[in-house]
Amino acid sequence: MTVGEEVTAEEVTAEDVTVKDVTVKDVSVKEVTAEAGRILGQAMAFQPAKLVLAGVETGLFGTLAEGPLPEEALRERLGLQPRGCDHFLAALAELGFLERTSDGSWANTRISAQLLVPGDPASLSGFLGLAGQVMYPAWDKLAEGLRTGAPQAATYTGEDMFGELYDSDEKKGGLVDMAEDASRPLIPVLTRVFDWASYRSVLELGGCRGNVLAGVVRAHPHLAARVFDLPQLRGDFDAHMASLGMTGELGFHGGDFFTGPLPEADVLMLGHALVDWNDDQRAQLVENAYAAVRPGGAFLVWDPVIVPDEESYLRNLLRSLNLQLMTPHGKGYTLEQCAGWMRGAGFARVEHRSLGHDVTLVIGHKAP
Repeated sequence: MTVGEEVTAEEVTAEDVTVKDVTVKDVSVKEVTAEAGRILGQAMAFQPAKLVLAGVETGLFGTLAEGPLPEEALRERLGLQPRGCDHFLAALAELGFLERTSDGSWANTRISAQLLVPGDPASLSGFLGLAGQVMYPAWDKLAEGLRTGAPQAATYTGEDMFGELYDSDEKKGGLVDMAEDASRPLIPVLTRVFDWASYRSVLELGGCRGNVLAGVVRAHPHLAARVFDLPQLRGDFDAHMASLGMTGELGFHGGDFFTGPLPEADVLMLGHALVDWNDDQRAQLVENAYAAVRPGGAFLVWDPVIVPDEESYLRNLLRSLNLQLMTPHGKGYTLEQCAGWMRGAGFARVEHRSLGHDVTLVIGHKAP
C-alpha cells in the first residue's frame, strides 16, 4: 500500500497498521467486546435487581430468619415450583444474600439477616417490597413518562397523590413503611450534626408517624416537638407513639402545609419531601416555613440533593427520574436551587452538610 493509494476497509489488514505491537484490528475487537459487556451489564441490571425484590416478595428472607432450610422445605413453605428454584437460590447466594450450611441447607447471610428480614428495626424489606410492587412497573414505562411528562405509578390518579394514598389503609401502610425505611438510617446523624441544644421547640412538616422526630427527641429530650401532617395520619401517629412508649412526648397537628399559616416553632424541618413538588410549590413551602420559624430559628431540609462532582450525583439523578415516574409534580433539585429558595424566602444564612446515604441537609437560619 502506497501513500495516496485508494483502498477499501476490507483491504487494510492487521499487518498494515500497528500500535505498540497491537494491531488496530485487535484493539478494535477488544474495545468493542469490553464495551458490549459494559452495556449489557447496565442494560440487563434489572435481572439481579429482580432477584432481590423477588426474594423479598416471596418471603424468603423472613422465612430463613427462623433458621436454615433445605430447598425442598423452602419450596413448600414459600409455594415455589421446582423449576428454577435451585438457580434462584444459587444466584442470590452469588450476590451475597444467601449461603449454604454444612448440610446443604440454605441460610441468610449476615447482611440479609440484618437488612432484609421484616420486622427488624433496620430492615429495608418495607421499602423494597413497595419498590417491587410500584416502582419497578413504573420504571418499565420510563420512555412513556419521558414522552408525556406524566407519572407512571398505578397506585393513584389525579393530582392529590398523598390524599388518595392516605385514604387507603393498605396504600398508606406501604407508603409509611417506605418513608420510614428511607429515613431511619439518617436519624443518628441528624441528632448530632445540628445544634439542637440552642433551641427549645421543633415542628416536623410531613412527619408522618413521627419516627424521625421521636429519634430527635430521644436524643434531645428538652425539645417541645410536634408533627404536622395530613389529618388521616393522626391514628397512625398515636399508635406508633404508643408502640415506642412515647405517648404525650410528641404532639400532632393535622393540616396542609400549603394552605394557611403553619404553627410556630424555633426549628421547622422537612425530610424527604421537598422533592415531591414542583419549583413553584417548593418556593411557596419554604416561604410558609420561613413565616413559622421564630426569629433566630432555623429551617432544616434534607433530600437526595443533586450535587455535581459528588459520588452521589448519578444515583440522585436516578432518584430524580424515579420521582418523575412516581409523583404528579416531583423531581430532584440542586443544592444551588434549594439555597436560592431559602434566601428568596428571607433566610439570612444558608449552610449544608451530608447526612450520608446520598442525602444532604440544607439549613436556613432566620435572623434574630
